Amino acid sequence: MPDHSWTCTACHSANAVATEWCRECGAPASTAPEPYDPLSAERRDLPVAGDLSAAGQVSGQGGQSGQSGQSGQPGETFFASRESPLARARIYVFGGLAAGFAMVIVKHGGFSSELLVTLPMLLLFALPVWLHFRNQLRFGQAMVTLSDEAIEAPNLAATEKTLRWADVDTIALDLKQLTPVLAFHLKEVDGFRSNRKSWAGSNPSKPTLGMSAFSPADQERLLDAVRRRHRRAMGGISPEPGATGNELREKREFQERIKALQPYTWATHALVGANILIWLVTLLYGAEFARTAAEDLLLWGGNAASEVQRGEWWRLLSAIFLHGSLLHLAMNMLGLYTAGMIVERIYGPRLFLIIYLGSGLLGSALSLHFAAQQAVAVGASGAVFGVAGALLAAVFQHRDKLPRAFSKQTQAGIGFFVLYSLVQGFGQSGIDNAAHVGGLLAGCLAAFILPERFDLDHYRRVFASRAIAVLAILGLATVSLAAMAPLATVDPGRVVASSQLQLLERAVGRFDSGTRSIAYDQDEVKAGRLSEREADERSRSVHAPIFRGITDDLSQVVLRPGDPRVPLIQDMRRMSELLTESLAMESVLEKASGKLEPANPARMAEIESEQVALAERVTKAIQALAAKK
Repeated sequence: MPDHSWTCTACHSANAVATEWCRECGAPASTAPEPYDPLSAERRDLPVAGDLSAAGQVSGQGGQSGQSGQSGQPGETFFASRESPLARARIYVFGGLAAGFAMVIVKHGGFSSELLVTLPMLLLFALPVWLHFRNQLRFGQAMVTLSDEAIEAPNLAATEKTLRWADVDTIALDLKQLTPVLAFHLKEVDGFRSNRKSWAGSNPSKPTLGMSAFSPADQERLLDAVRRRHRRAMGGISPEPGATGNELREKREFQERIKALQPYTWATHALVGANILIWLVTLLYGAEFARTAAEDLLLWGGNAASEVQRGEWWRLLSAIFLHGSLLHLAMNMLGLYTAGMIVERIYGPRLFLIIYLGSGLLGSALSLHFAAQQAVAVGASGAVFGVAGALLAAVFQHRDKLPRAFSKQTQAGIGFFVLYSLVQGFGQSGIDNAAHVGGLLAGCLAAFILPERFDLDHYRRVFASRAIAVLAILGLATVSLAAMAPLATVDPGRVVASSQLQLLERAVGRFDSGTRSIAYDQDEVKAGRLSEREADERSRSVHAPIFRGITDDLSQVVLRPGDPRVPLIQDMRRMSELLTESLAMESVLEKASGKLEPANPARMAEIESEQVALAERVTKAIQALAAKK
């Protein structure tokens, strides 16, 4: 017996014969085989009066085919795909909204009245977005139907959702919001072509059809099918320029060739991983999710003109691996990951690292003239702008040799990102636009000098000489810019040192007061005004919490490496920890002597032994500090 199952022409999934819809994509089973019937099979072999059309057949993976009418050519139907860019964008958008709302809940420690007010506003924002995705992604419904006479599409940007091929002059592949669209240029009728509706941004003589709801493979087939049927309807004459090719297929094949040069972009992944790891480490040392204090960023290696002018040039590099918030990190890593993989494949990992680090250093150096004059500058945005600039320069240089769809989409996407970021930076405070501009210029300069891997023989031949030239140029430019920076108008280092000194002095005062309080209780016990049992209880209920707080205060004091007060802080912190442990230790009544003894005598002996060594150093340091006041 023959197999009665049927294969979906949209997604190639196997389905049972009794089903009417595809179990994976929801496409109708209009081409599913009927149950085997020998009699009906014989009847199908006989001619039917009036039916001269060809039998329905599958046209491709983009959909299903049937009769197209009088011409006898099979029709073609295309369905929205769950593997399409638009379907993935829907997941990212709503996943991002859910993750952001969850982070807000965690930050507020649960639901609050403010969140209950925010939730309806979030839903009002999400509703039109959800409706847009639902209208564009109608799974199981034919999104495009092609026949020899016309194209029918519910999402066609026109009043009429059916266009006759006879009314179409040319068909072009354009970009709209960085996604491919089919643009149908209608034949001119009484100057109708130039009639543009400026308020809506549409042109009645140029209807468009977005392709983002289809999988990449279906987009290629749809472009081929639309042009093929249009040329056939026009009698096969006067094909539009480029109609014999497929821009989407050329773009895919080019990307496959570039990816084959380096299947795994290890340098990009390593840089993203390093930035994330460093940010996680700063979290352990007190960084905040929303906004980290400038004094902390400075102590960890942030860029500031005052510090670089003291000789700490290493900050030009360390600053590009620090970020002030989770959003700051996420935006930079998204840009790096998106553009970095392409640039690494075009230039190779070693030249890519030169572009990234060189752009970051030059951005930091230029920042010394602007933002870093009076603030602490951090972030990988200068390096990311350099990567984006390198990609723009590479595509611009070879725009005539690269696939038009790739070069146009890359220039539009990266160009919009750069322009928007720069305009936003100039219009808002707190954004280090100097680092952006410096990184962008460095990346463009490096890209114009370094060889791309479009011609591997030329790439290998000039690799070393061009790499050395770029290292020399960017190194010289970085050193020159940093050396010529004017004297800092604000000294964040001194501000931070002042605040740390205040915190240290407060901890020292509390430490001195705590030790005096312990000595006072001991004197009270000797005078008989306080019993040993009462003094023992006070050590756990009064004195131990005091020294626990002192330990916390001292943990927040972070001074520069090499500061002469660092040993004092370390000794005091250790002394506070030991005092907290000894004061909080439980006591037991010794039956033989009738006195209270530590529950762990061995550990208490270790604590007292270590305290002897620490006490002398701490006392002398406190006296020296008091004398300076």
